[in-house]
Amino acid sequence: MSIRRSAGGVFWGLVLIAVGGLLLARNLGYPIPIWASIARYWPLLLIVWGVLKFVDYFRYRRSGEDRPLFSGGEVALLIMVILAGTAVTTAANISPNFQGLFEIGDLDLWDITGENFEYSEHQEADVPSGSTIEIVNMFGNVDVQPSERDTIILDVKKVVRASDKNEADRRSQDFTFSIMNEGSKYRIASSRDPLGARRRYFKSSMTVQVPRQSLVQIDNRQGRVTVQNLTGRQNIVNRFGPVEVRHITGALEVENRNGPVTVEDVTESTTISNSYSSTSARNIGGNLEIRNRNGSVEVSGVQGTATIANSYGPISIENIQGDVAVTGRNNSVDVERVRGNLTVEASYQNVNVREAEGSVTIRNRNGDVLIGFVRPPQKDVSVSTQYSNVTLELPSTATFSIDAQTRYGSIDSEFGELNNDVSSNRERSLRGRVGQAGPQIKIGTRNGDIRLEKKG
Repeated sequence: MSIRRSAGGVFWGLVLIAVGGLLLARNLGYPIPIWASIARYWPLLLIVWGVLKFVDYFRYRRSGEDRPLFSGGEVALLIMVILAGTAVTTAANISPNFQGLFEIGDLDLWDITGENFEYSEHQEADVPSGSTIEIVNMFGNVDVQPSERDTIILDVKKVVRASDKNEADRRSQDFTFSIMNEGSKYRIASSRDPLGARRRYFKSSMTVQVPRQSLVQIDNRQGRVTVQNLTGRQNIVNRFGPVEVRHITGALEVENRNGPVTVEDVTESTTISNSYSSTSARNIGGNLEIRNRNGSVEVSGVQGTATIANSYGPISIENIQGDVAVTGRNNSVDVERVRGNLTVEASYQNVNVREAEGSVTIRNRNGDVLIGFVRPPQKDVSVSTQYSNVTLELPSTATFSIDAQTRYGSIDSEFGELNNDVSSNRERSLRGRVGQAGPQIKIGTRNGDIRLEKKG
């Protein structure tokens, strides 16, 4: 009787072919984000392998073969895949730009063919103040600074990979940058950027000085972007590298992935989209909108409204003059000193709110809620939770009416004039009024305790 091959064994052979093909593609110049994809999707290998093992089981059973479903080598491989995948995911969570661990200077340890040779370029072009300037780069840093005159000053550090100096010289002559006038805007780009895949043989970091009053648009990959001290709307798109923007008189829009974003001192509205890293915004003169995931969000000093959506990373907010709307998932939320109305929707972590001056609306589950007031609240408070404890800290001079209910929990109040009822073995409520005026406080929770505390 012939022995049939295991479908699971064939699967791992195909996986090795696929991984080898991807690594070869990177060496040939294709910018494939292998490690970020592995960090996110490696459990799919276990799922597919498990399905194939079910196929093997029924095949063996139908054919009457008496053989183990897992060999010793497959068990060892399973353990190795789980340990390696967990390590890569943990490294990505600690530092989403962890692929930089494989790089030393301009040498990529995952792409070791050839040697690196350095070259430089310097170009200048006069442009009118207030012009739109587009900067395109791949595999390098972009640093934008103001010029003292109406001139673009471009300095480029190029790294060319080749087998020897002669080959590198030839490639460098084909890899040049230019400042092009395209009618309504000026464009800075290399001769290799439109070619896509072969651009991986070249790295370039540039310092660009532009007129202080300029509308800058940046499209960068695999590097750091810094912009500072400009007047006008700035638009930045980056991948696999940090973005730092400071001292902008105008509006700002940033889109990034796999790199931290830091924004400080922007006079007008700011929009930030980021993933797999942290986002920080301070001293924003207009409205602020942040869309983030898999990274922390820190916001401080916003003159307008703040709209923040984040998942799998903590949110910290303070000193907001306008309304605040927070949407969170699997993250803690800490809010302090908001003058406008506050709305928070979160899950699986705690929500802490202190010194809110407007109305407060919180919807949360599987995380405790704490709301603390230094001064008596003037606006309504609404809290709806599941599997959460709710604590409300109020000054002893506060006046308010309250309607609080819990199922499968307890209610404790330091305001003795309120009516604390036990309506059934499962439900408890707290209703009544303290003083003659004040806002309405409504709290509803399930499988959680409610506590009202006096402060001061």
